[in-house]
Amino acid sequence: MKQILVRISRAIVPTMILAVPALALAAAPRTFRELACEVTNLIDTATFTLIIFALVAYFWGLATNIPHFGDEKGAEKRKSFFFWGLIILFVMVSIWGIVQLLQNTLGVQDPSGSGANVCST
Repeated sequence: MKQILVRISRAIVPTMILAVPALALAAAPRTFRELACEVTNLIDTATFTLIIFALVAYFWGLATNIPHFGDEKGAEKRKSFFFWGLIILFVMVSIWGIVQLLQNTLGVQDPSGSGANVCST
């Protein structure tokens, strides 16, 4: 598991380093709505990225552990891996609901209920 986290962090850190100049060069928000748009878009993108990484790690763990389901050695560890993997995926997907709530509260989402994003250019 530690090796997976090291590999993921090796992929995330350079991505974040490359993303920082783009964020620094972006136009500064002039209104609260623009600031709310930037913050919610950043959280939404980060959540999506983390969910993709978590799904890849979960299915990789699933694929590598399926041949060992008959073994009694380490069975409890495999069960906890799958249980906590599902819990973590559920929590990350629920963050999207929290982002939607933030968008509705801050006026970033279209109040007509169509789900259109006011931030879209």
